[in-house]
Amino acid sequence: MAVPVNSIPVRLPCEWTLGESFGDDTIITQPYGISNRQVVIVIEKDFSFIEGMLARILRAPKYLRRPLDKLNSALWELMDGNRSFGEIIDIMEECYNEEIVPAHERCSSSVNRFLKLNLVILKT
Repeated sequence: MAVPVNSIPVRLPCEWTLGESFGDDTIITQPYGISNRQVVIVIEKDFSFIEGMLARILRAPKYLRRPLDKLNSALWELMDGNRSFGEIIDIMEECYNEEIVPAHERCSSSVNRFLKLNLVILKT
């Protein structure tokens, strides 16, 4: 499903942190609020009763840490509810040039994955 360019993607409240730096592109990305660091999303696992018992016995972690790559980290930081999807695409194209081409399809695919994981909503 293609994300409409006039919609506004907004991160839902969840725990996330900034990890290590991706390099030295901060001159290009800083004016847009992109830190150029890896975003790690922390998701609490929702176990059923039996799964919970097995998880305790096996000492399974209660949280899933989901590290994002460079482009998805930048996209995550841009989805703050202040920019339309079209503006986000323009920023991604300006900052990452050939690395993001075709920007609309790649950003749309990533936003759809975030939607399926219930990490993002779209405002129209």
